[in-house]
Amino acid sequence: MALFGVAVTVLMWSTLASCVVVVGHLPPLFVNGIALTVGGLLGLPWARDWRMPPLLAVAGSVGMFAYHVVYFYALQLADPVGVSLIHYLWPILIVILSPVFTRDVRIGSRHLVPAALGFAGAILACFASWSTASASAAGPAASGIGHAGIAITCVAYALALLSAFAWAAYSLLGTRYRQVPSHCVGLFCLSAGLGCLALYFLRSSWPHVTMTDAGVLMYMGLGPMGGAFYLWDFAMKRGDPRKTAVLSYAIPVLSTLFLSAYLRVPMTATLWAGALLVTVSVAMASRSHGLPAD
Repeated sequence: MALFGVAVTVLMWSTLASCVVVVGHLPPLFVNGIALTVGGLLGLPWARDWRMPPLLAVAGSVGMFAYHVVYFYALQLADPVGVSLIHYLWPILIVILSPVFTRDVRIGSRHLVPAALGFAGAILACFASWSTASASAAGPAASGIGHAGIAITCVAYALALLSAFAWAAYSLLGTRYRQVPSHCVGLFCLSAGLGCLALYFLRSSWPHVTMTDAGVLMYMGLGPMGGAFYLWDFAMKRGDPRKTAVLSYAIPVLSTLFLSAYLRVPMTATLWAGALLVTVSVAMASRSHGLPAD
């Protein structure tokens, strides 16, 4: 059941890049705020059961907020390839940090090798995604690659690394609170979403939102920035975080496939090579079992 939740989550998150392209003309804080708020409202029917330690409530909300804001701003500051490569360190960080958060989990080569192969596949998929965006002139980020200053680029990469650590820590935090039901994620999403909207409306007014924009924002809230978080929390608590992390490397591959289909750009050999590496890493991770390290 946990692996099914991971599969659905991976599929949802793989559509996020295409959604971002569609609503790319809207401010990131606004997009994050609306989508996360909608995602938080999904758990509202169970609000009476949002009982958890105060520290978890604060850490979960701050982690959800920090991850999205930091990552979206990193994408704005520097080329998406470098930012994405650093950002996709988070599955490896989950594997490496699992023993820190979960006492009965250890790691060995059976976990590190698939994670490394998956990261290699993610690298190729990120480059394929960049080629897809560049070939279609998808947006200002694609045309501005290489023009950012060294200082700004370093800041962006630092933010990307921070976002990777933020998501890894947020994901593993749930393994320490397995007794807390996954619908409590609604509190994290709602707090982060309202925080984003509050920051946005401090300086700006309501942007022009078309019917297409509204539909995409609603889908983002119900899917990749809402429902997916509930499934991810369930998978992290009920499954093996090491295997869950490796399966996550399918996201950049599938994301590029969806992006290529949306932009009607042919898929490249680089993408297929990345897909092959991710497939191998997932197969290796699926065959690894048991907690003892090598």
